[in-house]
Amino acid sequence: MVSSVAGAGNIPDNSSSQAQARTDTGKPYPWIINPVFDFAFVTGGGVLCLMLVNYFFLGWTVPVEMNSRTSVFLITSMFLTQHLFADSHNTATYMRIWGSPEDRQRFKFYRTWLVYSCIPIFILGLTKPEFTSGLVYLYLITVFWHYAAQTFGISLIYAYKRGYILNELEKFIFRWFILSMSGFVIVRFLTFQDFSPRNFYGVPIPFWGPLPIVFFNVSQFLFIGFTVLFIFVVVRKFIRDKQLIPLPSVLLVLTVACLGLSKDTANAMMWFYVPGVFHGSQYLAVCLAYYLKERGMPEGMTTWDIGKLAASAPGLKYVGTVILTGCFFYVGIPHFFSQLGFDYGMIGGLVLGVVNYHHFITDAAIWRLRDKRCRDLLLA
Repeated sequence: MVSSVAGAGNIPDNSSSQAQARTDTGKPYPWIINPVFDFAFVTGGGVLCLMLVNYFFLGWTVPVEMNSRTSVFLITSMFLTQHLFADSHNTATYMRIWGSPEDRQRFKFYRTWLVYSCIPIFILGLTKPEFTSGLVYLYLITVFWHYAAQTFGISLIYAYKRGYILNELEKFIFRWFILSMSGFVIVRFLTFQDFSPRNFYGVPIPFWGPLPIVFFNVSQFLFIGFTVLFIFVVVRKFIRDKQLIPLPSVLLVLTVACLGLSKDTANAMMWFYVPGVFHGSQYLAVCLAYYLKERGMPEGMTTWDIGKLAASAPGLKYVGTVILTGCFFYVGIPHFFSQLGFDYGMIGGLVLGVVNYHHFITDAAIWRLRDKRCRDLLLA
């Protein structure tokens, strides 16, 4: 989403001056939807609240049994947000590439040939369960990079909306701070089997490792180095320019860092809540805002007006479409094939792998802040 770190960070100099000019003359709308929704479902506040409820009522453990009201609430919240936000955020990508006539032409490859390539992958997964296991494992290897890249892009959106403009060197350091974090998490995943699950919702998972320990040491060294540089950039900008990095951007980076760097139970708890209440919901929020702005949002809207517009007929139609489409992929298809004798968990994993194969590649192409049209709508 706004995703590709390579694309999102490469904003040309003229876009920075344009963003600064807009900040000086007529400040852009500072939120994606509105302050409350953004805190709960974009910046990570919802994850924090659910983790606190989890800790104070159940302790430091992942809720797995319906043995108390708190467990029922947390498990139900997880399943609802999974279907409402996480499943539907994949299909929001399709709404983008099939949106305006201009987008349908620009992204023709992603809605035709890339879609066609999913068919043999799905058929191979049906005939060879070990292929499905490898496909899901590949998803698990790359999913944190995908989450972190999206976080980077959205944190830049909040920064530019608030006039916090990064020069090329600062963007480079910020980008590589996120990339080095992703690299460290991926290398750790492939080096220590304790960080790799043996089973993922019924799909047996292989282990393509261990990598030589030198790779882990190098990735750790690079991550620490870029972390220090990023902190230096933030502090220097505060002292020199009297600018403090926006709080939403800080919350985004802290949430994704906790997801990637935590271990054991803490990490399991983060992954229990983050897909629905952080990654999926923030993607859907950005897509909905883009969809509404693309169709002409009135000038001078107040902080709360866009939230009202999102709850109007066009917004509800958009949300309803992506939710139903997501349920078709992640609920309908596995149920259909289970009636034909296939294992439900394996089909669910196969759908997850195939859909995200298309989703990850397409995301890197359609959400680029260096693209003027995309940038103008996202930063409006």
